[in-house]
Amino acid sequence: MGLWRFLLAATAARVADEMVGVALVLLALDRTGDPALAGLMVTAYALPSIASGPVVGAVLDRSPHRTRVLAANGLLLAAACVGVERTLGHGPSAVPLLLTAVTGVALPLTSGGYSSLVPLLVPRDQLTRANSFDAGSFSVAAILGPGLAGALAGGVGSPAAVLAISGLAVLGALATATLPRVARADADRPRLGRVVRDGLVHLATTAPLRGATLATVVAFLAAGLLSTAFPLRAAEVGAAESAGGYLWTAMEVGSLVAVLLLSRRLLAGDRPERVVFGCLTAHGAVLLTVALAPALPQALVAAAAAGLANGATLPAIMATRQRHTPVGLLSQVSVTGGSLKIAAFAAGAAAGGWLVPAVGAGAGIAVAAAGQLLAAGLGALAARSGSRPAALVD
Repeated sequence: MGLWRFLLAATAARVADEMVGVALVLLALDRTGDPALAGLMVTAYALPSIASGPVVGAVLDRSPHRTRVLAANGLLLAAACVGVERTLGHGPSAVPLLLTAVTGVALPLTSGGYSSLVPLLVPRDQLTRANSFDAGSFSVAAILGPGLAGALAGGVGSPAAVLAISGLAVLGALATATLPRVARADADRPRLGRVVRDGLVHLATTAPLRGATLATVVAFLAAGLLSTAFPLRAAEVGAAESAGGYLWTAMEVGSLVAVLLLSRRLLAGDRPERVVFGCLTAHGAVLLTVALAPALPQALVAAAAAGLANGATLPAIMATRQRHTPVGLLSQVSVTGGSLKIAAFAAGAAAGGWLVPAVGAGAGIAVAAAGQLLAAGLGALAARSGSRPAALVD
C-alpha cells in the first residue's frame, strides 16, 4: 500500500514538473509576445538546480522529516505558479522570473528526492520491482506532462495550464504527507557542510557509482541535441516541426514498456552499473535509425525502439546508487545525480541550437547516438578504475 501511495505522490509531482516548461512558455508568449522572456522562464526554472542539487540533497539526508521536505517542495511549486500566473505580463518581468528561480532551487527533489525514499519504504527483496515502478513514473510524467499543458493551454488558456500545475503539485504534496515517516537510521545529524562534502567524495570515489553517474551525465549531454534535431528531422520527412514532439513521446512509450516488462529481468544480477552501460550502447545503436527513417511512421517506430533499448537505464542507475551508497548519503547522491543530468541536458540543448542547423538533423541525431556509445565507454572505464567496496543501503 505504501508503494502505491508513493507512486501517486511521485508521479503527481513529476507530471507537474514536466508541465512547467510548456505552460510557462505559452503563458509568457500569450501575455507578452516575447520569445526571449519565454526562454528565460524555462532557464530560471532549470538553472538553479545545477548548484543547488548537492545542498538540497544533503538537507534531505539530514532531515528527520524527509516526506515533509518533499511535500513542502510541492507546495512551493504550487505557490510559485499562482504567483507567476498573477504577475507575468502585469508588471516587471523580474518578479515572475524570481518566483520561478526560487522554486527551481528545489527542482532536483522532484526526481532524486523521491527516488531516495524507495529503499526506506520497501523491503530489500522488493527493491528491483519498486525501482521499476519509480522509473516508470518518470516516463508517465514525460508522456503526460507536456501534452496536458499543451491541451489545457489550447482548450482553456495558458493561465489554466499554469494553475493546473499548482493543483497537481498540491495533490503530490498531500499524497507525500501520507507516506510513512522516514529519517536517518541514527540520531546523529552531522553538519550540512560535512554531509555535502561526504556525499560528493563518495560519488567521486566509489567506482561503480562514479562510472554509472558519468555515463548518464554524458548521455544526457548528447541527448540534449535531440531538442533541436527531432523537430527538424520531422520536417525532413515531410511532417510539421511540431511532430518532433511525437518522436519524444514514442521514445518515452518505448522506455515505459522496457521499464515495466524488461528491467526486473535485466537487474536480477549484482552489477546494475553494467546494465546502464549496456542499455546506453543499445540505445545509441538504435537511435541512429531515427536519422535513417524515410518517413514519419518509420521514424516513430525507430524512436520507440530507441526508448525500449534505453528503458532499463533509469532503474539501473537507481539500483547502483542504492547498492553502493550508505543510507545517510543516498538523498544527496540521488539528487546530485539528477541535477547533473538536468545541467547536462540543458548544455546539450544549447549546443544543439547552433550545431544541428549547421550539420542537419540527421547528422545531429547521429552525433547524439554516438554520444550514447561514448557515454557507455567512458562510464565503463570509470567504473573499473580505483574500485572500492560497496556500502550497501541498510
